[in-house]
Amino acid sequence: MRRVLRIVGMLAAVLLIGVICLATGLYFYTADLPSTAQLAEFNPTSPTKARLLTCDGVEQDVTVMPNGQLGRYTVAALTAAEGKPESRSPFVLLFFWPADRHVATYQTQLARAIACTQPHGSMLKYHLQGLRLDNAINRRFGQEELLTIYLNRIYLGSDVYGLEDGARRYFGKPALELTLNETAVLVGMIRSPRFYSPIAHPDRAAQRRNLILDDMVAQGSVTRSDADTAKVIPIQIVQ
Repeated sequence: MRRVLRIVGMLAAVLLIGVICLATGLYFYTADLPSTAQLAEFNPTSPTKARLLTCDGVEQDVTVMPNGQLGRYTVAALTAAEGKPESRSPFVLLFFWPADRHVATYQTQLARAIACTQPHGSMLKYHLQGLRLDNAINRRFGQEELLTIYLNRIYLGSDVYGLEDGARRYFGKPALELTLNETAVLVGMIRSPRFYSPIAHPDRAAQRRNLILDDMVAQGSVTRSDADTAKVIPIQIVQ
């Protein structure tokens, strides 16, 4: 019994030391993190413009739209392609990461975007900064807010940021008027705007669109008939 108690005590001490080291590292490496307040600009109550500073140091005006004006199919297409927002703290995800997640959470991607963090120099600093900023975003914004912010900031190639400006650039219309086919094409570009560009690689864009449409059918957001109809529509880009 005493031996068991000693082992438990040793494990508790190791765990306590680990927590103290993590807290110390977070404080030491993350004192100069950017504020998450800047993300609130991309969750508007009415259409407006926001200033986005890219990681290349370029300032760009982006048209930002409230959630209800980002298109009928947009959120469904995004969650089919990239999954739903993760509501758990990133500290919890350190130990319970979903087995089926293949991309970083929306919080993590937004954290990287506003911090412009790259894994150069200290890897420990890189990961701790991302972890703390990720957690701050997770605590500040709800799931619907995260999706709106993400869609209003996402890079869509050709120096285009945000779904609204992407819809106008590629299809010559506001996001609210996007068809199912067009929505799936734009959302398909998010993972790799260059690789899935409907201008440079229309075949890849169509394949990616079709996969997203199938996933939307699987999650019940569109019917099989609507998805099959959208698949055969040629991708027509505004040049």
